[in-house]
Amino acid sequence: MTQPSGSRLVDLCRNCRIQAPHRAGRTRCPRCNGVLVVVSPDRVAQALAERPQAFTAHPPGAAPRPGPGQQQRGFPTRRRTPAKVRWVAQRPPEARPKPRRTSSGAARPTPRYSSIPTWGLQDLPATWMAIPVEEQARAESIKLHRAARNSAFVLVAAAFLHLLRYFIAVLGRDNLIPGWLDIITSSLVIVAGLAAVGVALYALYHFGAWVLAMRALGYRHEHRLDPRPRWLLWACSVVPLVNVVTAPFVVREAALVDSRVSGSRATVELRKIAIAWALANAFAVVAIVTRWAGDRSGSLQTQGDAMVWTIVSALVSAAFAWWMVPRLIRVFSPTEAAATGTRRRRWVNA
Repeated sequence: MTQPSGSRLVDLCRNCRIQAPHRAGRTRCPRCNGVLVVVSPDRVAQALAERPQAFTAHPPGAAPRPGPGQQQRGFPTRRRTPAKVRWVAQRPPEARPKPRRTSSGAARPTPRYSSIPTWGLQDLPATWMAIPVEEQARAESIKLHRAARNSAFVLVAAAFLHLLRYFIAVLGRDNLIPGWLDIITSSLVIVAGLAAVGVALYALYHFGAWVLAMRALGYRHEHRLDPRPRWLLWACSVVPLVNVVTAPFVVREAALVDSRVSGSRATVELRKIAIAWALANAFAVVAIVTRWAGDRSGSLQTQGDAMVWTIVSALVSAAFAWWMVPRLIRVFSPTEAAATGTRRRRWVNA
């Protein structure tokens, strides 16, 4: 049987399954560097189905010629793994950072703080746990309750004196009133107004002291310190008109910090108190403006209207002070409400 001519032979790669006309001296695949198998075109499918050991990298009938890395005993060569290439992305020269300057051997200044930083652990004083915050909070609750009741009494008395002055002014429009009665009622109205302002400031002072005591108690129970400075808490609690916005905020913050206080109940109660406080301040502002306008106008009707607004404002403030303080104390601790003398109704099924 004659040997097929070389033009009819093909070089077959078992790895990437490509074939090309046979060329003498080519033993490696140009694509994957695998061993080429020389077969006839009609045996390509059979060569791909058989194992690569059954074929050698030389033409049929020719003497085997060991290639690079091929053993002399006729065993197939070990397939070498193609070299792995890793592409590394580098920045363009204009985008590369400048080299850092080497520090000189000169000593640098030591970092210093003008005050103790508060972002780290706090160094609590040794007497921190010895401060009787519970007793202080209870005492401030009692004082606030007493100041609110006294303020309510004084405001009701001031409203009564203003009402008396209003009736005398109404009678003076048609009848001549004695001069001594006019002087006495005018003096009583002035004294009552000053007393109302004094008790209002007195109640605000005790309210600020109560806010500080309750915040200290709430943060102490959570083993923390109050992050707000004392001067800020005083300003938020006692400054008129400003405390309408700031006082509910600092009180609600103390209620949310203390885990002993019911969050949902405290939120509802504090919202009601804040709304009532805003209404009481609104009546007071209207009374002050109308009183100022009445004194400037010189009209008896305008002065009479201003006196009516003053009476209404005093009664609203008295009702608010009487209603607000026990409810506010009860939000933080039911025992505090009992200490102030407020009775709580309890229904029992028979």
